[in-house]
Amino acid sequence: MLICFRIHPEIWLNEERFKELLDYLKNYYKVTDELAFFTAWTHPPLPLSDIESRAKRLSAIFPRVRQLGISPGVNVLATIGHHEENLPNSLSGPYQRLIDPDGNECKGSFCSSDPNFIHYVQRLYTLIARASPDFIWIDDDVRLAGHMPIDYGCFCKYCLEDFSKQIGKNFDRKALIMAFSGRTTIEQLELRNQWLEYNRNKIDKLLQVIEETVHMIDPKISLGFMTGDRFYEGYSFHRWAKTLAGKISATVRWRPGGGFYSDEILLGMVEKAHEIGRQTSQLPADIKIIQSEVENFPWHILRKSVRTTMLEAAVYMGSGATGVAFNVLSQDSKSIEEYRPFFESIIAHRPFYQHLSIELGRSKIVGLWPAWNESLFVSAGIDDKWPGGNTGIGFFRKPYVLSEIGIPLCYDQSGATATALSGNTPFAFTLSELKKIFSKGVLMDVEAWYALERLGVSKWTGVKPTRKISRDAIEVFAKHALNGKYAGWRRDCRQSFWQEEAQLLEPVAPRVETLCHLIDYSENNLGISMTAYENELVGRVVVMGYFPWSYLHNLAKSSQMKSIYEWLSYNSQPATVESFAKVVIWCHKANSKNIIILLNASLDSIEEINLRVRGHVTSYKFMSMNDKKITEIEGQKSEFPEQVRLILKNLSPWNLYLLTES
Repeated sequence: MLICFRIHPEIWLNEERFKELLDYLKNYYKVTDELAFFTAWTHPPLPLSDIESRAKRLSAIFPRVRQLGISPGVNVLATIGHHEENLPNSLSGPYQRLIDPDGNECKGSFCSSDPNFIHYVQRLYTLIARASPDFIWIDDDVRLAGHMPIDYGCFCKYCLEDFSKQIGKNFDRKALIMAFSGRTTIEQLELRNQWLEYNRNKIDKLLQVIEETVHMIDPKISLGFMTGDRFYEGYSFHRWAKTLAGKISATVRWRPGGGFYSDEILLGMVEKAHEIGRQTSQLPADIKIIQSEVENFPWHILRKSVRTTMLEAAVYMGSGATGVAFNVLSQDSKSIEEYRPFFESIIAHRPFYQHLSIELGRSKIVGLWPAWNESLFVSAGIDDKWPGGNTGIGFFRKPYVLSEIGIPLCYDQSGATATALSGNTPFAFTLSELKKIFSKGVLMDVEAWYALERLGVSKWTGVKPTRKISRDAIEVFAKHALNGKYAGWRRDCRQSFWQEEAQLLEPVAPRVETLCHLIDYSENNLGISMTAYENELVGRVVVMGYFPWSYLHNLAKSSQMKSIYEWLSYNSQPATVESFAKVVIWCHKANSKNIIILLNASLDSIEEINLRVRGHVTSYKFMSMNDKKITEIEGQKSEFPEQVRLILKNLSPWNLYLLTES
């Protein structure tokens, strides 16, 4: 388990501040294993003259860092550039900027299809490699979306020419954008998939240039890549990791990230954990150094507490990371003294992080799978302008709310005990892939049904949508085994406030069972809104037509959803939080051993919860992040086959717990 600190130029370029940092690191021994020195503090690429002078400074300070037993490296903040900032002091010249579908450009970001710019990249990484770092991080500007003021690139002359060669048909920019959305569904998907493959190749070629440049100078330098969710870029992490290793199979590291910069909305930490889980699930098994990004940008110390910062490092390890990269030291502060609490707290929590790393490693996470794949972005806005306009893929994130009510999620299909399909997600899969999904358990909304209908396979659901209801609908639980004692309970999501259309469902196959129906405020029965069905593929399907992914946090609804998940998983779920509590769990399998991470995602203390775990082992160890105590827990045999019930006590607010088989 490696801890890294990312260090801003204002600290390491200033000898007084750099010496202060070294003194702190001497006093706080082993607060960090690595220092990654940012090349810049603004986000476009720098002129090579600036890089040359900074590389010279870095080569002089690296030995002083190594004397402390700390590994030094470089974080290249801008390779192609993030966005427009500090343009007068940034790279300029005859380089192609990124162009969006409407012909707009980002003046602070450059296109790697331009041979002239590739020469700049080669010189940049040559200078950095000659400074003799132990590792070099490529930052997350190496992406094709989100370069303000544009959204999606690149549609410059070089890219259009290269793409036309790839598919054997010439396009100008306007014709290509029209073709992405102006054909049949299958034709749209085919051309969009070809564009994503072009984007994958584009990034891969740039990474290959960097790898060859660096390893020609020093094959021992480890290359790392910082990412977020990279859907528009084609999410080709396996390929990019192999490219960074090169022919010499050098060590590759990864830094998965996302946006969580303050503790105003603490559930943002859980959302980022899911982002990190998706990213790590796509990495080759031989990548062991996965340092989650923990960033408090713009480093105003009261925006995110020390406790929150320490907690998120542990949470991200629970969702797949093996270490942490802290970006918490301000570039503006004239003294590091105000960050003393961070140093002290990291040292205090390091044994717990180390314990997590040893127990979890790169173990598989199992649970309900919110379906996605590397081609998901093709499903954005079918028939609408693509990329751009009002298109997006936020629909696929909606099922992640289930983690807030105690349902364990996983991040790739290999760990799936059942699948959740939302919105346009089905368009990202082939028919054979969908058939495999529907031969097991599927939880889905009506928007996903419409996607299946366009693909010709909606029969697997057993229903069809009929009338839409825009106001005053109330959900009523039917008398059904999956609803248990909550039959007759109601859920009013107040359509007059949170305007979301309800959708009535009509069975079109035998043996479709009703789970819920809708009424209005006059008690009129409006029709069926939630169904359960076993299809011809021997798969189980639940279709939801009323607020499928929101307002699930009451006792009846959360209990129903847990019961449904058990049914959809054919009772193979790794664990079940039986109690009504806001507990997020991650279920790991390491050498057939159960390891469970629990997060009390509430401001309330939990006196006691019941947890059912699959397996026959009854003896468990329970460890809290805050007090480091290890409690021996003896489980009880459950009335459910092959499951053990554990009683966990005194879960404090926003605290992480580790549960392992003894």
